[in-house]
Amino acid sequence: MRNSFNTAGFSEVVHEIRNDPAEGDFWYTAKARSSPYRGLSTSIGPALFGTVKSARRFEIEAGDPAGTPGADGPLPLHLALTGIASCALTTLVGGGSAQGVVFDSADMELTCKEGKFETRVAVGGVSDDGILAGLIEQVEQFSPNYRTLTQPVSVALDFAAGPLPGTTREHVPAGPPAACRVRWISGTQLLSRPLGPGTGPDLRIDAPKQLTGVDWGPNPQEYLLMGLAADLAAQLGRHGRETTGRPLTWEVVAKGREDVGGLLQADPSAVVHLQDVACTVLMPRDAEPGTEGELAELVAGAFADSEVRELISAARTAGISWQPQGPDHA
Repeated sequence: MRNSFNTAGFSEVVHEIRNDPAEGDFWYTAKARSSPYRGLSTSIGPALFGTVKSARRFEIEAGDPAGTPGADGPLPLHLALTGIASCALTTLVGGGSAQGVVFDSADMELTCKEGKFETRVAVGGVSDDGILAGLIEQVEQFSPNYRTLTQPVSVALDFAAGPLPGTTREHVPAGPPAACRVRWISGTQLLSRPLGPGTGPDLRIDAPKQLTGVDWGPNPQEYLLMGLAADLAAQLGRHGRETTGRPLTWEVVAKGREDVGGLLQADPSAVVHLQDVACTVLMPRDAEPGTEGELAELVAGAFADSEVRELISAARTAGISWQPQGPDHA
């Protein structure tokens, strides 16, 4: 076991998927709630790992880009960036471990500025440029969330028990710059530090036990979906105040599927990026009767304005730069 990475456990998962491809279908759920009185919060819900159901309970008090009351915490975009960077770094360390590479340290910083993404990786203990270049190439090809960033992935929208048409808006005005720095700890455990004022404590990331983790925190896919649900909930709060003038409590559920066979290269035909991504907006309990049509327009507008929704929907260019890391890194 190198880098405390259970490569034998991953080999068992690959064997299971090759025997039954359904074992590679991992379904994730994230929820978010925007309250005019308690601010913005997001959590993960039940997951389905192949044929195994998991309760999955983690909750985060998020910072609200729309400015409603709430504790300092990571913005929805920070959560999404954490999901992308941690997935990429896990893929890098996991791929290196499978090849016998021993890491002293590994960090990744992902920055979003004016709709453009920059990724920087620093690796300690690996001085061979050829090995590092090969690992970066694996990230670009097989990291599910990184591929979700660089490929067009549709996001469905439902409200009031029915589908709404997706946005046709090609560009959402970029918000303020956001960034996160993810540090590999051991095995599949990582820490993410959202960069910027008032972003709260470090965020724990880990793989589920079905992918050799210890459930130390949400996994990368759950962070990306939490960012999506939280951003849509925050936009709904803003649109609601501006459109109706009434304070409403909004709840959003975001779901998505990962074919783990793509990440583990168990099936050459597997799609690597997230699939079947969908948001369901619940009817506010404090809404006035007969306002469903008005609120449906509001939901469609909030969905179109979601920066995280566009991050997933649009194909982005996000090259990865890398450098060796010195022995004094802490």
